[in-house]
Amino acid sequence: MRLTGQVGVVTGAGRGLGREIAAALAAEGMSLLLLSRTGAEVNVLAEELAARHGVKALPAAIDVTDAAAVDRVVMHAEQHLGTVDLLVNNAATIEAREVPFWECDREDVWRVVETNLRGPLLMTRALLPSMVQRGHGRVVNLASRARAATLSGTYTGYAVSKRAVSLFTESLVEPLRGTGVVVLDVLPGLVRTDLTLSMPVWDDVTAWDDASATATVVADIACGSYDDRHGQVLDAPALAGGA
Repeated sequence: MRLTGQVGVVTGAGRGLGREIAAALAAEGMSLLLLSRTGAEVNVLAEELAARHGVKALPAAIDVTDAAAVDRVVMHAEQHLGTVDLLVNNAATIEAREVPFWECDREDVWRVVETNLRGPLLMTRALLPSMVQRGHGRVVNLASRARAATLSGTYTGYAVSKRAVSLFTESLVEPLRGTGVVVLDVLPGLVRTDLTLSMPVWDDVTAWDDASATATVVADIACGSYDDRHGQVLDAPALAGGA
């Protein structure tokens, strides 16, 4: 197992892509802090991964937009699992209704922006200092082409926040160059999840991208396979297809 002795943090780990990514990392021997807004799913997942792969898996229910809670859970993880080698910013949400911006619920849009952008900012800020100090670490941001918003002119908060996360990745590239810390965006494609299934724009889709492709790419990133592509965007379905 390639990641034995390393520690990873996965946000939004309870279901969908986050669950797939966590399972792939655990299969490689990585100890994990599994974060989700609600605890039931990550509690079950932690038990499953520990039993199946013999890894340490620490579940925690947390709102990633709460700075104090983020700092506490990171400290807790470092005490129980060790210093963190990998952060996967996967937690994301979307508006409840597919409507143009001028008809939106302003608070709902801001809820989406906070989760999708403030969450990665807080998680990364909490973990980067120790990574830079040790000269080792990897940060993966799950990006999006925000195609739903482009096609339908809706889901403004989702489109804005996801594109902002990619700009956040870009902003880290030069400051982190030479530190031993690598930051990458990963595009999962159009994966069948609770989030995508909630969007009417995808009602007629029958051919979905495989979530396991994204999980494999993230595991390979954790192993250092893409360190030479620091700051780039990795298209998971294309890589899985050998492109």
